[in-house]
Amino acid sequence: TPPETRRERERERERGMLRVCSGRGLGARALRATARPGFGTSASSSSSSVTSSSIRMASGLGRKTTCESKTGHHHKHKHEHSTGDNFNYTRHFDWLSVAAAATAMAGFGLASKAALADKEGADDDIKLQIDTAAETATGTKESDASSTASSEEEGASRQHSRSAYSVPIGSRMPDEVSCFVEVSKGSRNKYEWDEKLGHIVLDRVLHSAVFYPHNYGFVPQTLCGDGDPLDVLIMGPDPLEPGCFVDVRPIGYLVMQDEKGMDEKLLAVAAKDPRLYEVRTLRNVPEHVLREITQFFESYKMLEKNKWVKVGGWKGTVDAKLLIESTHREYKKGKKSSE
Repeated sequence: TPPETRRERERERERGMLRVCSGRGLGARALRATARPGFGTSASSSSSSVTSSSIRMASGLGRKTTCESKTGHHHKHKHEHSTGDNFNYTRHFDWLSVAAAATAMAGFGLASKAALADKEGADDDIKLQIDTAAETATGTKESDASSTASSEEEGASRQHSRSAYSVPIGSRMPDEVSCFVEVSKGSRNKYEWDEKLGHIVLDRVLHSAVFYPHNYGFVPQTLCGDGDPLDVLIMGPDPLEPGCFVDVRPIGYLVMQDEKGMDEKLLAVAAKDPRLYEVRTLRNVPEHVLREITQFFESYKMLEKNKWVKVGGWKGTVDAKLLIESTHREYKKGKKSSE
């Protein structure tokens, strides 16, 4: 084949290899570098030492191939290798080796970039997880704060719903009503229901040398002239536990007034006590028991400063039931006006 034809084929092969390797970063730069004079003697500043070594190894491979071609059987081939055409023929083999090395280096670069991308992606995932955890923690704190506020509101609502003042008065009102016990029979400690705390508290110890002759409390959902619920004395043989509710049957009431206003005292018996089943009106109550109750309320505030009591007479069962109904209406009116 004429030298001109071989050179043309070499150029075509070079252009084809450049098209194959174009756009592959390090491999493309290595292939373009071989087109410049002095190929294999120096490396560009942007190329790594590994690239230069690969190019030199590829050049050595080309030279080895050239030497092997020189050992052919025909002297004509040896003469051709010693001519100027030998550089082109050798460069052809160098190009194949360099192309393989450049492709490998390009793959190494892509793998490195992929590994770097994976690392960056992992870092991004970790950062995303940290951010998500932080947001979750913040959301949990906000959720916990909101839940705490809601719990406090629900607690306040439950406390309001547990108020002894708002407990239903009873479906059989006024023949039977529910009452809340504050003071046990025979006690000198005056306990009262505290609406704000939702518990009974010790208001005072009686200043006089007297004690409550019967269990004492109030009827819920009632309102008297002094601004408090209707007070009630519950007759019975045994003390009742402060804070309990008892269904009672009204017998009558004692007309009474103190420094706050009208403060009637309802007299009743426990509806579930069989020993008091026959007690229905004031006629069934011994006269002496009624005098003891009157004397107690006349004297139990006597030694307290800025307090006074006026005690009237007794009213019967019918009047007692009317008093319950009227005080219950006053309670409902006050509740509507407050809403």
